[in-house]
Amino acid sequence: MKNIILLVLMGILTTMGLSDCGVDRGDRGKDLQGLSQIEIYSSDGHLVNTILDEKILSQFNDLNYTDIPSDTDEELDALESKIGDLNVICTIISYKTPVAAWHDGSLEKWMELTVYEDSNIIKEQIAPETIKGGYVSEEFLTFYVMVSDEDKAFILSLMEGNRE
Repeated sequence: MKNIILLVLMGILTTMGLSDCGVDRGDRGKDLQGLSQIEIYSSDGHLVNTILDEKILSQFNDLNYTDIPSDTDEELDALESKIGDLNVICTIISYKTPVAAWHDGSLEKWMELTVYEDSNIIKEQIAPETIKGGYVSEEFLTFYVMVSDEDKAFILSLMEGNRE
């Protein structure tokens, strides 16, 4: 009799422990990968907009990039030369909330995107401070990506007004 009561009790406790696994969390389930804020700077370095709205952050986080492969140093040099001839429209700096359990509440710089005029190529630089436990050269944290016309239009729309 004690074994039956113990077995039923264990079943109830197990059910209670697993009951939260399938709960619909709505938008809380959307993973922003810690993205908490983005700042948009004009080509002359002035802050144009700061965005904290989760819907816009989610849309920004979901941008579809296509990596531009650069297998050789010559290809990378040619790409950098092409980029060097383009005018910068804006720079976007994204920040994330630190994952450490104990932090002072300040945000960490995550990455910097440079958007160019007359091109869908974007320069993406991962912030070196996001790499924990060692130093990685900036050369290995810089990537060139291609975005669609729609995604570029969305990025440029972030420059409009203050959307906090």
